[in-house]
Amino acid sequence: MTEVLSRPSVTDPGGPGGRHLHRGRSAGGTAWYRQGRWLLLGAGVLVVAGVVVLLAVVLWPRASLRRGTTGLATLELRGSGTSFARASATVEGRTVPLVDRRGQLVPTAALPAGRPVTVVAVARVPGWLSWLAGSTRTSRITLTTPAPRVASQVVLVQPGAHPTVSFQESVGVVRWSGDGTGGTVRLAAPSRSVTLDLALAAQGAASVQVEAQMPWETSTSPQTVTVFAGQGAMAFVTPAPGTPDLTPGQPIVLSFSEPLRTLFGNRQPVITVAKADTHPAGHWREEGPNTLAFVPAPGAIWPNQTLDVELPRSVEFAGTEQGSGRQVQLETVDGSVLRAQQLLASLGYLPLTWTPSPGQSTPTTLAAQDALATDPPSGSFGWRWANTPSGLQALWVQGSDSVMTRGAIMNFEHVEGLDPVGFANPLLWPTLAQAALEDKVNPDGYSWVDVTESLPEQLVLWHNGQVVLTSLANTGIPQTPTDTGTYPVYLRLQFQIMRGVNPDGTPYADPVHWISYFNGGDAVHGFVRASYGFPQSLGCVELPVPTAKVVWPYLHIGSLVTVQSQPLSV
Repeated sequence: MTEVLSRPSVTDPGGPGGRHLHRGRSAGGTAWYRQGRWLLLGAGVLVVAGVVVLLAVVLWPRASLRRGTTGLATLELRGSGTSFARASATVEGRTVPLVDRRGQLVPTAALPAGRPVTVVAVARVPGWLSWLAGSTRTSRITLTTPAPRVASQVVLVQPGAHPTVSFQESVGVVRWSGDGTGGTVRLAAPSRSVTLDLALAAQGAASVQVEAQMPWETSTSPQTVTVFAGQGAMAFVTPAPGTPDLTPGQPIVLSFSEPLRTLFGNRQPVITVAKADTHPAGHWREEGPNTLAFVPAPGAIWPNQTLDVELPRSVEFAGTEQGSGRQVQLETVDGSVLRAQQLLASLGYLPLTWTPSPGQSTPTTLAAQDALATDPPSGSFGWRWANTPSGLQALWVQGSDSVMTRGAIMNFEHVEGLDPVGFANPLLWPTLAQAALEDKVNPDGYSWVDVTESLPEQLVLWHNGQVVLTSLANTGIPQTPTDTGTYPVYLRLQFQIMRGVNPDGTPYADPVHWISYFNGGDAVHGFVRASYGFPQSLGCVELPVPTAKVVWPYLHIGSLVTVQSQPLSV
């Protein structure tokens, strides 16, 4: 009989009362196994989830927009099978379709530059994924259409070389003009720099107007670039010196080939109104490292003025015949003769009235008057007196610097304490505008003297609509005749010893009274003669002294004297 030996049981160290452990998995091992199984299962789930997320990232359809490079906007599509469907841009209430050109959305019609625009793009989702993701994806962005600015307002080149203008962003089309030439540059690919077909001689300069935009944009506002060709400190002045181009309110722009700080430090130019010794109100404004502009205050600069601009140091004034120096002169535009006539008539310095057209507002400030000095309002003139002589009416020419207008200006200037030099007076326009604002009417009234050389020679004095005096008079002998025509009085004296040479060569020194010079040495004055009514003088219009004393107070600076051979028209 075979003996079966059994393996002794292992008793727990806890003693006889301890429990027995059998061979195989222990209770602790079983728990670890179960825990590990769940960990593996969780890891598998995470891996599967990661794969799903990765596939979603790769395959899930998306569309995004950002500012374009060559187009209005850049469209970026993601996800397998996602494709462009349509896009549009809305600007200023107008919607324009966009086409996709390799991710660049380009308008099908020109858009205005520098305007806010909303771009909406729709992407198409592939059919196999549309049940989950939907059929389309829409993206929206609001941006501003490009308005490229020049990187520098000053370009330096060698004489004869073509200047290259740089921009702060890419451009596709550049239109330019300057120095009597110009052109359009269309780039094959957008770029930030463009070379212009312009060449300047040594020490030359030109102001170039540049318009830059993308091909699908309308024209942008022109920008000014100054090109200098040469060496040393050069200046370019706008408007050009020596030409009456400066309008009231227009800035005076000084561009330099070197930075302002290098040339002048903290000093600034000084502007003076020539012949008036006044400084127009305004301020200097730096428009760039090399560019300085004087911005006049409203009503500070007027027509028919000459401005002296003095720089802190000497420069070469490029593009002019002036050469180098510290000072340059600028001339303002001529004022409107019509506007001067309107104001002179309103103030009683003309034998006419002026009535503004219905709806015309009355200027109440110097700035408003300044603007009208070159752009007069509409209105109508009428004769102030119904019985205005036909000879005087014939002297009126609306809108023309005729003798009647010149005489009225001289009369006004004399009353206001200005030199009676007509439009040449730099203070005429501001003084005339101020008088209009204050309604300072002519204190002298309106006088006209008509002299006839037909026998018997006579003088007729007409004032404010009526004949004041008619008198016999003497004009010049055939050797020294009195010139016919109409002339304004320019000088008045109560007494003078007139000196000169008679036709026979003998000198004379005659006492004369109540003198009104009107044409060179010719004057209306009193002189004692035995008789009057025929040529006896050396060119003057002679009256009996008592009569001349009556006439003299009516003749003011600017009063008109007409000498004619025909019978009197009064």
